[in-house]
Amino acid sequence: MPAALTANWINPLLFSWPVDDAVLEPLLPPGLAIDHWQGRAYISLVGLRFEGLRVLGIPVVPCRYDEVNLRFYVRRPSDGADARPGVVFIGQIVPHRLTALAARVMYGEPFTVARTGHEFEGLEADESDSRRRIAYHWHNAGRRQRFWAESGQTPTYANPGSSEEFLTARYWGYNRKTGAGVRTYHLTRPIWPVRRASQWGIDCDFSEVGGGRLTEAMGKAPASVLLATGSRAAVSLPVALPG
Repeated sequence: MPAALTANWINPLLFSWPVDDAVLEPLLPPGLAIDHWQGRAYISLVGLRFEGLRVLGIPVVPCRYDEVNLRFYVRRPSDGADARPGVVFIGQIVPHRLTALAARVMYGEPFTVARTGHEFEGLEADESDSRRRIAYHWHNAGRRQRFWAESGQTPTYANPGSSEEFLTARYWGYNRKTGAGVRTYHLTRPIWPVRRASQWGIDCDFSEVGGGRLTEAMGKAPASVLLATGSRAAVSLPVALPG
């Protein structure tokens, strides 16, 4: 699949919670299966910074912004090894109407617009051992929603079969666009080293993000909080899956 979008994905931050399959099944596109780690489905609240955005190789405006998204994990049923593990987005928040409109038209994803931002600390030191503190926020109905994490660990590659690999080794996106069936697109990027958080905090009204039983699941302490290194990444144009 040729690349449609390229950008630097900077300082991804993932808060993840286990959730019952029944909560996700109404959101699952046909032909896909909910993916599990140690028998549990997961949802993740993710913040990341985009810089140097290009569309079909052409720089665009705005070229930098912060995104917050909520996602869950899926795969394509397969008898072989190529199950193409990926994600389905429940919601994606960006600060610019043009960005949201373009993404909805090109990808059919559930983008909404709100003021977003970030706070990065410790990035000027050596990557291998510096303390990192990363925070993302967005504004909704006059309230500032925020989540943050800190780590002093050296970033390492996830062990095969670990929760870190399950949550970060995702290279396919899936959605169901009205009138177009289920579509998929491919993400190309290197494997990200990650750090586990030593401290974290979250102050969000999850009813505005997920609602219902998702809010209940996310009201508990997250099972995993990860700080990833990020990288240059490319996203293909979407294509329809066979019926």
